[in-house]
Amino acid sequence: MNISSTTEAHGEDSTRLNANGAEASSDPADQLFYLTGTNTILMVPREAMLDFNTEMSTLEALVEAQQSATAELKQWQDRYIAYVQSNYFKPNERSNIEDAGGVGNKEAVGMQVLQAKVKLNQANRRLNEVIDSLSSLDSKTNNIVELIALQRRGAKSSSAGFRMGYVRSEKISSEWNRYSLSPSGHEDIVDSAGQVDWITLRDQIQSLSNKLDGKEPWIDGWLALEDQEKELYQWSQATNVNLQVGSENGTNGEHDPGSIKVELTNEAQLMRWAHGAGGISVTSAPYEQSGTIKSTGHAELMLAQAKSELHCYEPPGGYMMAFQLPMRESASTDGDTSDKRNASKSTQLIDLGMIRSHLIVIAEGGVGASIAAELNIEADLSQANGRTVGTRGTLDTQALPGMQRLDMSTSEEEDDAGNQVRAFVGAEMSCTVTGQVEWKNPEVNEFRPFAKLAPALTAQVGGGFEGGLYITYGQSKFKFMAKAGFCWGVGAKGKVSGEIDKGLLLEFIKWVAYQLRHVNYQRLEFIGTDSFQAISEIVYGVILTGEKIEDFLADSVVEISKLIDYKYKDFMASIREGRERGALTDRINGDPSLLKYATPEAKGAILYLLTETSVIDGLDPRNAVSPIDKDAWRAGALPNRKRAIIRVFEWVQSKAEFDCVMQRVQAVIDTRKITYAQKAKLKVEGEARVYSFLNLGEFSRESWYGNSLNTSDYDSDLRRIYQNLPDKAPKGAPLVKNNVQEYFSQVKYGIDPNFYIPCGNKTSSICSPKNFMVV
Repeated sequence: MNISSTTEAHGEDSTRLNANGAEASSDPADQLFYLTGTNTILMVPREAMLDFNTEMSTLEALVEAQQSATAELKQWQDRYIAYVQSNYFKPNERSNIEDAGGVGNKEAVGMQVLQAKVKLNQANRRLNEVIDSLSSLDSKTNNIVELIALQRRGAKSSSAGFRMGYVRSEKISSEWNRYSLSPSGHEDIVDSAGQVDWITLRDQIQSLSNKLDGKEPWIDGWLALEDQEKELYQWSQATNVNLQVGSENGTNGEHDPGSIKVELTNEAQLMRWAHGAGGISVTSAPYEQSGTIKSTGHAELMLAQAKSELHCYEPPGGYMMAFQLPMRESASTDGDTSDKRNASKSTQLIDLGMIRSHLIVIAEGGVGASIAAELNIEADLSQANGRTVGTRGTLDTQALPGMQRLDMSTSEEEDDAGNQVRAFVGAEMSCTVTGQVEWKNPEVNEFRPFAKLAPALTAQVGGGFEGGLYITYGQSKFKFMAKAGFCWGVGAKGKVSGEIDKGLLLEFIKWVAYQLRHVNYQRLEFIGTDSFQAISEIVYGVILTGEKIEDFLADSVVEISKLIDYKYKDFMASIREGRERGALTDRINGDPSLLKYATPEAKGAILYLLTETSVIDGLDPRNAVSPIDKDAWRAGALPNRKRAIIRVFEWVQSKAEFDCVMQRVQAVIDTRKITYAQKAKLKVEGEARVYSFLNLGEFSRESWYGNSLNTSDYDSDLRRIYQNLPDKAPKGAPLVKNNVQEYFSQVKYGIDPNFYIPCGNKTSSICSPKNFMVV
């Protein structure tokens, strides 16, 4: 297969150009090939070479067309994403579009994406027609055979390098001469280091010459050539170099030891063919691209012989995740169906933000070849090792990056037959699937991982799961179960599972905070009550103590509650003993951003603490204004404590959240559902407690004896905060305090333009594939 010295570069990728169609030889002579899978030399008679070259050229053209189509799709997808993320009227962003090749307008670029999808589907279909016709890979009746010409007949070896060709075994006549180099097979030429041993291979051919005793004069003539002029020598050297490049390019500088070995099996041959490694052109230079072979329109492939590591971002640009929730009639109601007045309330589909999966597949042989030829992966993750047996599917030709929506409130019926679609008749190869779930974080406008895929958990967590997404907590980890479409994209069936450990906890809590904001602080039905209790208590513990967020993970929600209760009692004892007076007040006033990701329940519990009073509180200077404070002479008790209360409410995003916080001003965090009547009662009680504390020693600025010079009047400040809040929280923009200009701009627009804009950034792998490798 031709690999031109000219490449197209896009980011870190390079792609081959099309083959030039040149034949391996036009010399009217028998042609000799080394069959890599059998350690055999094949002689193709001159009269058969025309058809034989046609077969090799046909297979080459199929792969080249598929690779060209995938490269074109990736190019246009990247252009489209760069285009919608930038603005030609902003000089500092225009270069982003120009660097990505942005042309014309968004509609024109989008049309190119759709056309490229059609072209790739056609190329995949033609390639699969060949793949599907193959028998089992361990059958000798019909599979892909890899050949290396011993020498170009009628011509000296050139700097273009060796040639590789691929044919279906059915095209090799049983009447053609074969010369076995060793009865033990091809493993004889792979040394203990896993590399092709050229000396052994050359000696085997020398031994064959002695056995034939001059019956085939070509052997002596070939042996007389300098090694550098032998195509087979060049193949052995290039293969070994490519192997080491593959090792060096492994994840985090490592690679599975089992893959650092030359593989000459039928599976490896098929994989190399489907990945485009080889060719029959006179200008062919296999492995020229530093051992890196390009894959699909939204994936990157690193090939190390028979094993491949595939990184696939599904879908390109991300899904818009949506959820069906009851219509909210007012800030105080959230569709609580336990009350008859709300039982028949209509629902609405609410967009929750962009998500995608970063899939990592370790594939062997036939599965790897099939993955290279397909864009959609249908995986059965119900087994502990994440076994899958192939890929089938086509691209959705109507969807542009970022234009796909996934309703996570609907269940997906199981389709066991669809979970394991065979890529090859009679061949089932194992495939290790790992990966991570990512969300588009508004604070950086990029995808960031917040959960690991954990196939082994599927059976454990799946009991009773009927919806599209559900999050639970146990054994110091948050776990989720989702329909496969949540992670794998178009065509996927079944369920997948994952977990959030301490390294991902902060990003996960950020994700939850934004989901609450996007639904305007209604109940997130896909997060279990216990899980939400754990989230709220963890955030509460961090604010209370200033300790690291991961310090509050425990085996169960009950254990987290016990830990929080212990730290709370220790905290209160410290106050009574005079060691930590005003610590919470001081911490909140010193760093109000601690409250940024707090749930309404956590905010309510903090407010309960801040509104507690005792003799000790009055004596602690950190609860009062400093003597050097310019407002020290103002009336009012515990002004610093009151400032801390206002700081809590400055992170409230809407009237709906304000009401939720007031309903949860309680000594302990309680995330259980409450009825409409209970909400009204709890809100009145919470407001009475908070406003009563803010009024301690205060005058109203509107009174005849009170003004801004002699009273703080925090009561009025809090009421003003509520009046200025919108009914619905702004969506899609970064969380900011409600008293800054950026917040008022967010409220004005309602939904940030970036909310629906796809993103194409790469992310680091948070789970090492080698830990899941099936050997």
